[in-house]
Amino acid sequence: MKAINWRDILWLMFIRDWPWKVLSLGIACMIYFSIRAQISHHRTLSVPVDVVFEAAGTGVVIESVEPRNVQVTLRGSYSALNQLNPEIMQFDISPRRRKNNTAPADTETVKLRPFLLRNANRLRVMDIEPSAVQVRFDVPMNLQLRVAKPELSGTARGLVKLTYEQATATVTGSRRLLASVAPDKVQVLSAPIDVEGRTQSFQTRVALYPPGDQTRLKVTPTEMLVTVQISSEHTTTRITQVPVQVMPSAAGNAQWLCVPQFVDLDVTGAVEEVAFITQSDFSVLADTTQLDMEDVPIHVQLTVFARQGVTATAVAIPASVELTPLTE
Repeated sequence: MKAINWRDILWLMFIRDWPWKVLSLGIACMIYFSIRAQISHHRTLSVPVDVVFEAAGTGVVIESVEPRNVQVTLRGSYSALNQLNPEIMQFDISPRRRKNNTAPADTETVKLRPFLLRNANRLRVMDIEPSAVQVRFDVPMNLQLRVAKPELSGTARGLVKLTYEQATATVTGSRRLLASVAPDKVQVLSAPIDVEGRTQSFQTRVALYPPGDQTRLKVTPTEMLVTVQISSEHTTTRITQVPVQVMPSAAGNAQWLCVPQFVDLDVTGAVEEVAFITQSDFSVLADTTQLDMEDVPIHVQLTVFARQGVTATAVAIPASVELTPLTE
């Protein structure tokens, strides 16, 4: 059996007619990249730059990052680009800072690399403009500020009163940023509290935010406990000219003359509910199913029914009507 000559095989594969093989490979690459360029798409987004920096032990804090947003051009398929969520994309950079170097004008240039981009769904980064940011350092400063009263989101079904013990908070950041802050005019901000449709009191933890550039300042503590007390204030309003409906007797043959045919309703309930009460929310009935037909006219007590979902109560004025059977 003749042994395989690998040298001859390699010569046939790579050396023989090599100009034509190189030409074929070049044409194939051109076709591949031409098709790829046609089916791929580009999208340019504004992406924020976030600094991952541990200030403990360095004796410095970050004063500013310029620019805060950069333009990033991504390439990929149409569906992959449309599935991007720009709100969660960001560059995470980590400046290399020597400990105990507290020069006031100390700055560092940090290059933005594609691998520093978070939540890009593995799309190819074509361009970053600008390609570097300037991180400026400063000596740290602490400032005690009052905590602002939390804002309310939505409308509660009652009066709302907020109680919290966190009167002040400590803001830590650059001395240049905090030196001009007036403690008697600036407050630590808090997240809004959602009270939409609430009827009962509850407790919740509210996040605290520093004033101004919230990315470069830190607040201690980061949240506070707030007790939300909801109390319903009741009021009474009058609805006029509500028609009286006569419920027929078991025989169902009698026709009635009702005096009066219309009554007023005194509606009592929570302020926020009574303000939207209308005549269609109540029905006034005169029940004739258990009447003694010998005494006429007949005095019948009225019954008021509220529409489903209405918690307010109503009293008819007058509380009774006179019913007289009509003869044919």
